[in-house]
Amino acid sequence: MKKRICMLLAICFAICGLMGCGTKAEEESKEETGKSEEASAPSEDQSGKKKLTLAYIDGSGEEKVEDGWIYQMAMNTYEKWDKKDEVELELIPYIGTESDYFTKMALDLSDKSTAPDIFYEDSFRITVDSAAGYLAPLDEYLSGWDTWSDGSMIEACKEAAAGMDGSVYGVPLATDSRGIWANKTILEQAGLSADWKPATWEELLEGCRRIKANCPEVIPFWYTCEENSEGTSMNTFEMVLYGTTDHLLDEESGKWNIRSQAMLDSLKFFQTTVKEGLTGSVSEITNTPNALNYAGEYLRSGKLAMVLTSTAVPNAFFQPGASFEWEGWEETLALIPMPTQKGDLGGSVTMSGGYTWSVAQSCEEKELAFEFVAAMMDNREEVVTYMLRCGQLPTVDVSGAANYQEIAGRPFAEQSMELLENAQYRPHDEKYSEISTYLSQMANSVICGTEPEEALEVYSQAVISIVGEEQTVDLSE
Repeated sequence: MKKRICMLLAICFAICGLMGCGTKAEEESKEETGKSEEASAPSEDQSGKKKLTLAYIDGSGEEKVEDGWIYQMAMNTYEKWDKKDEVELELIPYIGTESDYFTKMALDLSDKSTAPDIFYEDSFRITVDSAAGYLAPLDEYLSGWDTWSDGSMIEACKEAAAGMDGSVYGVPLATDSRGIWANKTILEQAGLSADWKPATWEELLEGCRRIKANCPEVIPFWYTCEENSEGTSMNTFEMVLYGTTDHLLDEESGKWNIRSQAMLDSLKFFQTTVKEGLTGSVSEITNTPNALNYAGEYLRSGKLAMVLTSTAVPNAFFQPGASFEWEGWEETLALIPMPTQKGDLGGSVTMSGGYTWSVAQSCEEKELAFEFVAAMMDNREEVVTYMLRCGQLPTVDVSGAANYQEIAGRPFAEQSMELLENAQYRPHDEKYSEISTYLSQMANSVICGTEPEEALEVYSQAVISIVGEEQTVDLSE
């Protein structure tokens, strides 16, 4: 694995030493302070150019920040931008876990002096960040942007970028789907076919049992279950729960589901994988931040049969120069849809999400910031290059890009898009971000030995404390 480096972002403060006393000195002090604040205004540098700052999480794994996926996309767009001579662009990368990035951005956005102008925002954060007043609504700018109105962008992705008030607070950059990546050789050794597709949870568990019996050195099934992780909530628990008729937010009442048989069944599904030894060791599948790294290595070395995760993972993990470079991975692996509990509801389920480009409410050049975001998205060749490197799916039509065939021919691109036909999305509610923490804790506690009923009760009380009992519904009654 390439070595990840840590960066320290140094912030320099100008400290004015004021001397003198009396009214005249005070007036001079105020005058000098005003000049200092004007000179350090974030929207314009001392050369007279306007300035934009762009913050993002660098998950590329590249040793040099300049080689990172987003850095390349932003700078290559900037170099061709017709306003380059008028604007200075400063990129602010963050290297670390997603949860730490969310925490850092929440702190930075709460203070105008640290808030970036443009930033990389997970779509699930839009409702809470817009409700907090951190995000600028983009509707007035979007109305004049052809890409938004001519059908070039996936509608579901546009909807995911809206706040509770209906305004749009982000421009979708990338989306993804989720499924089960399986080693076909191991499936065949276990007596299952290379094109095996379980139709129900029970068929999936039975396949895991056959792998355990016939390939005792192999871990049958993997998922990540880190505590306090949105990845655990979305990639793991919700991928099971949303294969039932119940969701986190009850569609009929619009209230939060705090108890239901389906929620209990979902927790018991994971409990079964642990109790029967059908998954990895608890210490590894709950390990932050390495749970998915273990899966990548074990899948490559033939020690793991299946992993439930994003369809972006193999392209990001196994391609040449990536963390777990694996020649011929596309010939060895199969992409299996995650089955629903009973084989109904379209037969499979995938959670879908993605990242957007958002503009901070504190940005003094909102229209200019949007124009640069639009320039990045309209640079279709760069969009394709970014998708090829990160493994995600584009939110805009890239069929006209000069390098389109590179992404069209990417392994499993068509299957990954097909999974979106049964896509489900996280609750469009500002409370979801907070509730998700307890959701991941609930799943994690069951993996670590807590009985499902007890874990669900703890979760229920947590949700009630967040939204109030009147905004919850008990579907087990």
